Amino acid sequence: MPSDRKELSFLIASNLYEKRTALTEMLFSLGYSNNEQASDGAKAYSILKRRPISIIISAWDMPQMSGIALLKIISADEKLYRIPFIIVASSISREMVIEAGKSGVSGFLVEPIKKAELEKRIEAIFKAPSDEKIDTADEYFSKAKKLIGQGKYDEALAMYKKILQVQESAEVYYNIGYIKTAQSKFDEAIIAFRKAVMINNLHAIAYKSMGEVYMKKDDPHEAEKCFEKAGEIFLEQNMDNEAEAAFNKVLELNPNTVNVYNSLGIIFRKQKKYREAAQNYQMALKVDPEDENIYYNLARAMLESKRAKEAKKALERAIALNPDFQEAKNLLKAIEVGF
Repeated sequence: MPSDRKELSFLIASNLYEKRTALTEMLFSLGYSNNEQASDGAKAYSILKRRPISIIISAWDMPQMSGIALLKIISADEKLYRIPFIIVASSISREMVIEAGKSGVSGFLVEPIKKAELEKRIEAIFKAPSDEKIDTADEYFSKAKKLIGQGKYDEALAMYKKILQVQESAEVYYNIGYIKTAQSKFDEAIIAFRKAVMINNLHAIAYKSMGEVYMKKDDPHEAEKCFEKAGEIFLEQNMDNEAEAAFNKVLELNPNTVNVYNSLGIIFRKQKKYREAAQNYQMALKVDPEDENIYYNLARAMLESKRAKEAKKALERAIALNPDFQEAKNLLKAIEVGF
């Protein structure tokens, strides 16, 4: 453990402000003053991509992206997977322990958290003896990556198989799939990618790569499903460019995929490209003109681009389709009173 506690940086993720604040104050009283906060997993992941973090303390339950979802995403990121990850919950079940254990959780804290227990958990992370098996796997992984870079696929594959004798890993199966694809062994590549997403069902790149292999196998139906799944995960992770690329692949395969147009609309709205957002919602409505939620999304895009009359029409259509659509009613009322 570092001798100077100020060297350690903590990321506290919870949707409840009071719990984030309480944990931050507790850490500060223990001498850990370098702390970041995030209100959900997506915001936490954004921070992790931006600055170095020593330890993550995350709530299990959060909107947008839960703690276990965040852990799975980190475990699939070769730059972040070694960061210790502590999960906080009001109670811990056997199923939770098994699920989090598969993705490399470092420990759990049960609420209400006591300062002594928090300190003990942090110290345990750094006092734990190095796991020889994990160290060996890391060494093999590093060597295998270098071998791939050199085009020595068979040697890299042998190295990855050695890792699997030590521990199963979604990232290892993904890399095996990458090698098998490069060797044009497409059926074996799909098997490897499927094993990767079975271990970590948020491994977007594995879904994307599997879609590319299905395209090589001339199986557009399966490719479409893989690209759409990849796009959904990228979107949840706020990786908008990657999500857009995956969804565009879906549209190349099937221009009548309503969910994809809606998702692209969400991406463009986030990017403040309101005209493009509206165009995609309108394309979605051409495929499914009876979806009140798409009319609602269209209305929001119209409003943000100062097209209140068109927004009003879209909201009126949404309410006609679903008279109990309260959010649409509230937005329509706001327009009518000139908010």
